[in-house]
Amino acid sequence: MILKTDSNILFFLVNYFNEEEVYSFIKEQLKPTENNFIDVIITDNGSRTSLINDIEGKYPNVTLIKSGSNVGYFGAAYLGLTNYLDRNKDYPQAVIICNTDIKLAGDFFQVLQNKLSDTNFDILGPSIYSTLFKHDQNPYIIHRIKESKLRFFKFVSSAHFLYSLFTVYHVFKNKLSGKTNIYHEAMKTYAIHGSFIIFNKTFFQKGGTINYPCVLFGEELFIAEQALKLNLNMLYEPSLKVEHNEHATTGTFKSKEAVAYLHQSYTFLLNTYFK
Repeated sequence: MILKTDSNILFFLVNYFNEEEVYSFIKEQLKPTENNFIDVIITDNGSRTSLINDIEGKYPNVTLIKSGSNVGYFGAAYLGLTNYLDRNKDYPQAVIICNTDIKLAGDFFQVLQNKLSDTNFDILGPSIYSTLFKHDQNPYIIHRIKESKLRFFKFVSSAHFLYSLFTVYHVFKNKLSGKTNIYHEAMKTYAIHGSFIIFNKTFFQKGGTINYPCVLFGEELFIAEQALKLNLNMLYEPSLKVEHNEHATTGTFKSKEAVAYLHQSYTFLLNTYFK
C-alpha cells in the first residue's frame, strides 16, 4: 500500500562498513520509490565498496553525506540535519534516527501518520522487539536513572576487561530472566531505546538538539535529560512496532575503542546532568 500524506518524514541512517545492510533497509523497509513522503539522509562514516554511492543515484529522495571520519551515531545525524536545513530551511514533520538492522512491522507508516496528526508527543519510541534478547526494548528506562547507577557504569567502562565481565553477566541475566514487556498501552517514560527514535518537529522547535558532543553511546540519556529540562513529552507507543535484528557479537561485546567511547559518554552525562 502506498500511503498518501502531506507529512514529510526524514530518516537519518549511518553507514559504517555495512553498506549492504543500509541498502537492504532502504530498499525493503523504507521503499522510497513508493513512499514519496520519505526523505533519507545517509552519513557515510566509512565504506568498503561503491555501493553506498549507488544508493544515492538510484533513489532521488536519498542524500549521501561523506563525513570523512567516524563521527558517531548522533554526530552523523546532526551532520545530516544541518545539510537538510541548509536545503529546506525548516524541519520536517518527523525525524527518525535509527539503526539499519531494523524491520518495520505492520502498517508502520499509516500508524505513524495517525500519531503525527495527534501532535501529542515530542519524542516517540515504538515497540522494539529484540531478536537477541527476545523482549521489547521499550520503554527503555521508565524513571530517571540514579546517579549511583551511572557512576557504576562509568566505573565498569573504565577498563575493557571489567566491561567485558559485566557484559557477559548482563547478557546471561537477560537471556535467563524471561523478561516480557507488560506495558501494552501508550505511556510516558524517561528514556526510549536508541535503535529507533522518532522526533516530532516540536522537539526542535522547543529547543531540543541532537548535537551530542560524544562519539558513541549514551544518546538515550542525552535525549532523556533534555526532555526533563525542557518539559518535553516522551512517549512509548506500542502500536508502532519494529523488529531489531541485533547480533551479540557486534552489538553487545565491544572493542577497547568502543569501551573508551562509552566511558567518555558516561563522564559527559554525569558532569553535565548530575552535578
